Amino acid sequence: MKSQQKADDDLLKVYGKMMAILVLLIVFAILGARYMSTIPNLTKQGLAFEHNRLLNVLAMVRSQWLTSGRPDKMLLSWYNVAPNVLDDTSAVETSKSSQLENSTLHRAQDKAEAELMGANNWITLSSNGWPVLDTDDVNGCKKLWQQLLASKVEELDLTIEYQAETKVCRYYSDDKASLSYQLQTGRVIFLTGET
Repeated sequence: MKSQQKADDDLLKVYGKMMAILVLLIVFAILGARYMSTIPNLTKQGLAFEHNRLLNVLAMVRSQWLTSGRPDKMLLSWYNVAPNVLDDTSAVETSKSSQLENSTLHRAQDKAEAELMGANNWITLSSNGWPVLDTDDVNGCKKLWQQLLASKVEELDLTIEYQAETKVCRYYSDDKASLSYQLQTGRVIFLTGET
């Protein structure tokens, strides 16, 4: 009898563990489904965030243009916003070996950031003080995005469209949300992909 009871107990323990694993799998499936349904929403929020950044940068550029005497070209220096980006001594390390590793890593990251921010980031401005394209095409829109926001459109997985007749750069996300910049007026329009 005892051996039968022990076998039954073992079987119940295995059954209990299987049920616990099944419950965990169901919980993970529910959480995964909820996470996957929020990904398009996160992309849309990312473009909404970029919309706010673009508005702030354009206001700053135009203000700088007005105070600089309304030049045709202006140097956007993001280095002034983050002055330690090229400073090799900015990281404090405790050991010599970790200092060498971290210094090399920081230098590589700093160079990439400095390249993105642009030490020679000259933008052309319209007679009204709004940034305009160097070339009237998609590549001009891409370059303008990088110059103004110090980020690459590939990082946000955006599709770019240039409308030559209206002189508008339009940036689309995967969920069809879009951000438009009108070169002649400096107007920025954000549209969600919802209908």
